[in-house]
Amino acid sequence: MLLRLHARARRRLVVRRKSTAAPRRGLGPGGPSFADFLRRSVLPPLDDHWERETQALPHAVLTDRYERFHGYLRVSLTERCNLRCRYCMPAGGVPDLTPSQELLTAQEVERVVNVFARAGASKVRLTGGEPTLRRDLVPICSSIRSQNPNITSLGLTTNGMKLLGKQDGVRLIDGLAEAGVDSVNVSLDSLDPDTFSRMTRRPAKTHQRVLDAIDACASLGINTKVNCVVLRGENDRELRAFAERWDARVKIRFIEWMPFDGNAYDAKRLVPYAEMRATLSHLTPLMSEDPHDTTKWWTAGSSKVGFITSMSEHFCGTCNRVRVTADGNLKTCLFGGDSVSLRDALRSGSSDIELGTLIQAALQKKHFKHGGYEDAADVAKHASANRPMVKIGG
Repeated sequence: MLLRLHARARRRLVVRRKSTAAPRRGLGPGGPSFADFLRRSVLPPLDDHWERETQALPHAVLTDRYERFHGYLRVSLTERCNLRCRYCMPAGGVPDLTPSQELLTAQEVERVVNVFARAGASKVRLTGGEPTLRRDLVPICSSIRSQNPNITSLGLTTNGMKLLGKQDGVRLIDGLAEAGVDSVNVSLDSLDPDTFSRMTRRPAKTHQRVLDAIDACASLGINTKVNCVVLRGENDRELRAFAERWDARVKIRFIEWMPFDGNAYDAKRLVPYAEMRATLSHLTPLMSEDPHDTTKWWTAGSSKVGFITSMSEHFCGTCNRVRVTADGNLKTCLFGGDSVSLRDALRSGSSDIELGTLIQAALQKKHFKHGGYEDAADVAKHASANRPMVKIGG
């Protein structure tokens, strides 16, 4: 059976990798190549009962060569966005967005999530672009929840602009909560309307819409976080105001600016964790209960304040996350240039077992940190080898 499986997988495997001027470098020993993987069995021996769609897939499907189990799946639903944030994309947007027919359909998104859930994934986050631009967002969420009882958390990352809008006569946020969304991360980079307008390249009057959306999420009992990307000379003087703006129902996370293709990254405008932390001297450290948490948490009175330190203090050793882009490519690292097309495998008729084979093959190639680059400076140097952030998924 494995020989037939691997023969089919070999025909269907599609690997896309942008070339770089410099060779890729990783910390650990070289893992097997895709060709090596397809010549031998990495999954435990498969027998007939694995073919039944209701059965679990081996946990080895989601385990990399560093013994990290990837139980957290982030799926981008669209490359489009209704903002033009300066740290994310050019003023005119990203010019070469993927045609709609090449993006994953709702049914394909659900199938991918089902495969990951069968292999043990328990946490899913839907991203973009801006995921609320998908008219079928609520049905997708409802389907994920109803089909996968082992998914314990279903989250959404959004700019909040459309959460209070009506869809089929119901506020979108209410429909999402009813569909089972229990966590919402809202991107907001300034509490000042004019600064917000300058950073998002959108009218200042839209600022209040986002603030109202954050409050609405919290009032519904949804786990609500505000994500703020900090840029020197833009919003770096607002950290204390953010920390004091909301009560304990809303957590604040300050994010170091990260380099991607087309976002005009400038290391001089990066505000590192240590500097942000020094600005908020009244904080008390808070231990996270989740060993895979990417956030360094602190308390400020009744508020929780966190820092995502991808550039200055990476947390790759406990990484448990993989991403599927809107066009169906599996990215095992946010900064890596490698990807495997699950969409092409889906559309060529691959079974769940074959999809699991492709997923595990990709994870065997995952580097220990930063997509195989040595450090943050090396990531920035080769940012053009990666996709724009809007084409990866937040």
